[in-house]
Amino acid sequence: MTGAGAAITVRRRVAWNETDAAGHNHFSAAFRWLEEAEHLLFRCLGVEPALIDRIPRVHIEVDYADRLYFSDVIDVSVSVARVGTSSCSFDFEVRKADGSRAITGSYVIVHASSTSSGSAAWPTAVSEALSRPQEFTRDHSA
Repeated sequence: MTGAGAAITVRRRVAWNETDAAGHNHFSAAFRWLEEAEHLLFRCLGVEPALIDRIPRVHIEVDYADRLYFSDVIDVSVSVARVGTSSCSFDFEVRKADGSRAITGSYVIVHASSTSSGSAAWPTAVSEALSRPQEFTRDHSA
């Protein structure tokens, strides 16, 4: 998955609590997976953890193409598609071990100056780090 800026792929397994009564991934698991990958990307970029509470998601789109089951190894990829003055658009996908796509989507976050005010311009260092094409990988599948 290639985007305009920074990207990360995290290999992990589908956890039991991420499945539903039908035995496959619950729809909401994708949101947790992308958020985990995004937060890890921010850590890889050296962004202060205190920033996380000031970047709410304001839009998300998800398409589900295939089911995932307990203990399946998956690759969760998140990549920066566009960095705006105060927003950042991401693309994401979840691939099965055989490389086939199970979930795809996109979402937008907005930087706020505090937890109670409107949007604010990204700090220059964060904007530059998000915009710089660089890829990270992490394996959490053990």
